[in-house]
Amino acid sequence: MLNRLFRLPPIAYFIAAPVILAIAAWLGYSSYADNAERAAARSHEAPAAVGLDAVASGETDNDYDEVVVRAQGDASKIIETTETIRRRRGGSRTITKLYMPLYPADAKDFSAPAPAVMEVRGKILDQQLESLMVAEGPAGPVLELNGQLEGGGNSGAEEALPNTQFAENFVTINVFKDGREVALQKDGNPGFILMLSLILAIASVVYGFIRKRFLDGQANREAAQPAYQE
Repeated sequence: MLNRLFRLPPIAYFIAAPVILAIAAWLGYSSYADNAERAAARSHEAPAAVGLDAVASGETDNDYDEVVVRAQGDASKIIETTETIRRRRGGSRTITKLYMPLYPADAKDFSAPAPAVMEVRGKILDQQLESLMVAEGPAGPVLELNGQLEGGGNSGAEEALPNTQFAENFVTINVFKDGREVALQKDGNPGFILMLSLILAIASVVYGFIRKRFLDGQANREAAQPAYQE
């Protein structure tokens, strides 16, 4: 497979260069924009706590889509999932997520479709979970969740909780399990991504010229050979 990669027509390497740069520009812009949102959120205190009805649309004007939500959690349906991803060069990476259906803080029971789900990415300690509980509601614990709001449902939660009925376009609260300060730190290095991509693009063009010169030379040598005659 790797051998074939270096035997492509020269035009393939010339085309690859701008494609690499375009992808790098998109990744770099996304990373810069994400870090800018994090920095803006860090510049002020966390937003005031609100109920689920205030975030039902899945949209917020807060920086980094940060919210602080008070809601009841159905602790009987809390579930942790793990997914193991195999790496091509050996080894594996395990992704852990925890889900719990959320309901309004004044809900009498959990019979209605859940309007939201709590998602925690990575392992979370029991003490961390307990620290989210601020009161006891009519049907379960009332949680105060500081995290990032996402709308449009959550396929991972639906797969993990097949017996839970969710409201249409329910929202997700991605909890800052390690705290706000850690969650809003700068993530990634877009400058490194752009520099590496530039090097790869230049290397692709250079190799394209080398490959073209090699193929042209090979064609000239074949043309210079006398035709075989019986």
